[in-house]
Amino acid sequence: METFTYISCVILGIALGVGGDWLFWQIRIKQANDRVREESKSVGQAFNAQIGEKERQLASVQAELASLREKSQADIAAAREEIAALKNRLADEGRQLVEAQELNKQLPVLEKTVVDRQAALAQLQTEKNELAGVVEQLQAKIVKERKSFDDGLVYVQGRHYLPASVVRNLTSRHEVTEGSGVVVGEEE
Repeated sequence: METFTYISCVILGIALGVGGDWLFWQIRIKQANDRVREESKSVGQAFNAQIGEKERQLASVQAELASLREKSQADIAAAREEIAALKNRLADEGRQLVEAQELNKQLPVLEKTVVDRQAALAQLQTEKNELAGVVEQLQAKIVKERKSFDDGLVYVQGRHYLPASVVRNLTSRHEVTEGSGVVVGEEE
């Protein structure tokens, strides 16, 4: 029985060693598992905090991107309107340029017309000056004729005109009496 005891002790020693070892390792595994859980919890919280921060950054970047997109779309719309206005202005200036070129083509003809009209005006001015001289001569002649007419006729009572030379001859030979009815140099 000694062998039996010996074997039993060895088996009991092995069983107690294995059991103790198993218990030791179970405690270590549990402690390691708890440590891992706590570390994973802290890592998870840190990771969640990082994810939250990244999500906030992503949300702010998306909001900024949306505002930039709206601003760029507004800028693009304004630029399109400005381009359309510039195209219209360019088309108007193009039409004005074509009209100006057409007018430039007519410019030599117009210049010739202006020169011709200036020459005609100069000729008309010369004719006007000549006619003014003729009018002055005619006015002088009219004044002279009127004077000679006035000198040539004398109004006498009874509504008659007599030549001035006759009246002078009559008045120089005879003195005019008040009742004779001859008035020299007066008109009604």
